[in-house]
Amino acid sequence: MDGNGDRVEAIVALRGAGRSAVGRERIRLLEQVIRLGSITKAAQEVGISYKGAWEALNAVNNLLPRPAVAAQAGGRRGGGAVVTEDGLALIAAFHQMEAQLERVAALFSAGGTTLDAPELLRRLGMRTTARNAFRCRVEEIRLGGVNAEIGLRLTDQATLTALITVESLRDLGIGLGQDVTALVTSSFVVLAEGGAEPQATARNRLAGIVSRRTDGPVSSELCLDIGGGKTIAATVTRDSAQSLRLNPGDSAWALFKASHVILAID
Repeated sequence: MDGNGDRVEAIVALRGAGRSAVGRERIRLLEQVIRLGSITKAAQEVGISYKGAWEALNAVNNLLPRPAVAAQAGGRRGGGAVVTEDGLALIAAFHQMEAQLERVAALFSAGGTTLDAPELLRRLGMRTTARNAFRCRVEEIRLGGVNAEIGLRLTDQATLTALITVESLRDLGIGLGQDVTALVTSSFVVLAEGGAEPQATARNRLAGIVSRRTDGPVSSELCLDIGGGKTIAATVTRDSAQSLRLNPGDSAWALFKASHVILAID
């Protein structure tokens, strides 16, 4: 707002159905990657940590059909990063929508509505607390008496299964071929060493390579590159992480139940 508190600033966020927003901060980060060719340098430019930048860009990649940012190997500092055609299209779409929203914001500032504009804009920017948000396509629906199993295409090689009630299926209007966002809390993800597929009751089993491990006093967070530009995060106890002996570069499995997948639609 301006000094009189009368002007409403337009704030736009592109998001999947799970409300994991791609807002101005993440778009600015993408633009700095274009300019500098490095996630480390881009993070410094926008004033965030490398870890924060890495997580933000992975969140963007997980919500798009194809990655917005791709790593480049080589170089004295381990290579750089490049924004893909999909990333460039995302940036362009964001700025187009931001310009349109500025016009809408002007109406609020002119007093043409009784809506609480700042509160409305804050609500539009709400984000999910689920660590993992994946854009998927519905490939199969299996109806039961109470529950429905939803088969989801995550990448060319990977699928997910979600278990929801038939009532929820109908309320959301989910159908074959529809795009949805699958949300999985990181604490629901169980890790197993790589190799042969684990014999487990969990319906969802994603093979990947550990791309990052962050240890805290009590818990550890590990991120797995599962291919197709997608990553999944798991939060486990520090003791569990040490007993698994999983470090960046190691192969691993991410396991979670179908009932732990939450679906959201546009």
